[in-house]
Amino acid sequence: MRILPILMAICMAFTAKAQTGPGGVGSSAQNVLWLDANSGVTHLLGLVTQWNDRSGNANHAYLPGAIPLATPSLQTGSANGYPSLTFDGVVDQLWVLDDNTLDLTSWHFFIVVKANLQKDYNAWLVKGDDDDENYEMLSYSDGNIHTPIRFTNNTRSYSSTAAGQVTTSAFNIIEYSYSSGVGRDVYKNGTNVATDNDNRTPRVNTRPLYIGNERSTLGRNANADIAEVIAFNAPLNSAQRIIVNNYLAAKYGRTLTAGDVYDQDDLTNGNYDHDVAGIGRVDASNTQTESLGSGVVRIGKSTYGGLGNNEFLFWGHDNGALGPFNVTDLPSGVQGRWQRVWRVSETNAAGGAVNVGNVDITFDMAGLGPVTASDLRLLVDTDQDGVFADETPIAGATAIGGTLYRFSNTNALVDGRRFTLGSIDIGQTPLPIELVEFTAAALDAHTVRLEWVTASELNNDHFIVERSNDANDWMGISTMDAVGNSSVITGYSTIDPNAEGPVCYYRLRQVDVDGTSTLSPIVAVGLEHMQTTAPVVHPNPSNGPFTLVFSAPLEDDPFVRMVDASGRTVPAPFKVLGPDRIVVDPGAVPQGTYVLQVIGTHGPPMHTVRILR
Repeated sequence: MRILPILMAICMAFTAKAQTGPGGVGSSAQNVLWLDANSGVTHLLGLVTQWNDRSGNANHAYLPGAIPLATPSLQTGSANGYPSLTFDGVVDQLWVLDDNTLDLTSWHFFIVVKANLQKDYNAWLVKGDDDDENYEMLSYSDGNIHTPIRFTNNTRSYSSTAAGQVTTSAFNIIEYSYSSGVGRDVYKNGTNVATDNDNRTPRVNTRPLYIGNERSTLGRNANADIAEVIAFNAPLNSAQRIIVNNYLAAKYGRTLTAGDVYDQDDLTNGNYDHDVAGIGRVDASNTQTESLGSGVVRIGKSTYGGLGNNEFLFWGHDNGALGPFNVTDLPSGVQGRWQRVWRVSETNAAGGAVNVGNVDITFDMAGLGPVTASDLRLLVDTDQDGVFADETPIAGATAIGGTLYRFSNTNALVDGRRFTLGSIDIGQTPLPIELVEFTAAALDAHTVRLEWVTASELNNDHFIVERSNDANDWMGISTMDAVGNSSVITGYSTIDPNAEGPVCYYRLRQVDVDGTSTLSPIVAVGLEHMQTTAPVVHPNPSNGPFTLVFSAPLEDDPFVRMVDASGRTVPAPFKVLGPDRIVVDPGAVPQGTYVLQVIGTHGPPMHTVRILR
């Protein structure tokens, strides 16, 4: 078995410079926040404890430590089969700590949201406190959207849409952009619903970004479902707006009221809803010429002409497996192909077919083990009958660096055509993927929980979890036997109790019964926000109550969380005895080693310590 993660809970570093943001728009330099309920959500029985940032900026959303029960819930399959986070309108909230990347004087937000109850001050996003917000998005009881800003001249302005923009019946894609030269624009499903020409500079603040709550005013909690939150640090151009909107519309089953260009997500076309990305041009000043997005296919135009005004090329897939198992629809000479199939829209903004010219199409083969470029074949369903066996495979792939393999200057991608990747030698270039997910999350300054899920396994002997502090030198830290051969979902987990440094890197080595092995892509875990100064604990070991004594007064109202060796939170009633000490009485818990996290107002653990029971 060979493996490659589809979902990344911690953002990986891409080896190429392609646009890797949502829909293929922006890199981590521009896409400063990307929270996706389908990726990087840590939860306990559906109660969310952390929501990881996909942008590459580590702007992860944490539970506020001062409100330990403020846990949104994960709702699976709530939006076109994709999950969302439900905020209860009472206490649920998440905080993103400020690291300057979210201190914005211009921005472009996208949020996929549904109101579960229409109420005033249904707060989705607030940077800072009420009356001093850097930026804010919320709705009122009539469904209009409210976007206040505090400016550097100490004035405050508001913009509200008409009623009915946010509903309880469906998820909608809401955009909010601002720059001092243009002013404010708010869009719903692609159509502008509010605009102004405010020409002032927003006042930034260092307070967190509050999700689902306007913290400084009681009762302003969101009663809503949020599926995705995206932030750029400047307004997108009009072509980029169309691309991101089509990515979100396909994913969440929305029909855009303006700029609905990608149509292969329609039921009649096969529901190619997943990892949609695109390139296009509105005019010479509004273009996007290369995109990768959240998938493994990168398409771009280098020196090739043909991309005219108001022309776009989109691609999305059917969510099939990235592996050749049980695939029999093969052209002559091809030994295996991916189950996953992509489909192309090559159209103008009105939906008419166009020809954008030749493109480069690149596949990221990370985690696939040995790849010989000359074995790869681009398979295109040119007659659009849904069958690849009657097609002529396209050769000519070249290795362009790292794990990237490119078919250059191809004219095969035409509106409505399907495509996938094949191999003429599956022993030498096997093309498999069976790993659904590989995630890593810090429990304290030295403890990391690692989890992975396989969809199926073939001749799989064991896994080795490897760790590095520089992503160059690796050591095995844990070995786990595999089930061997399986066609069902299988989960694995382990704990690394000896993580060191501000950042730890992890990868998964899968070893076959014949000794061959394959490496997954790397995931990174930041530990710098975990305070390493531990309080004194006595007694330790303890079979009853124990006391934590701190070397300095605690700055925030503390909350104590106790975690067992498998990463599960166990009850730990506590009482603050003074500014420098807390008594904890966990009651009857099994013998073993536990990690105590003392959490402050801003979310991540501020102190950690191990206790023996």
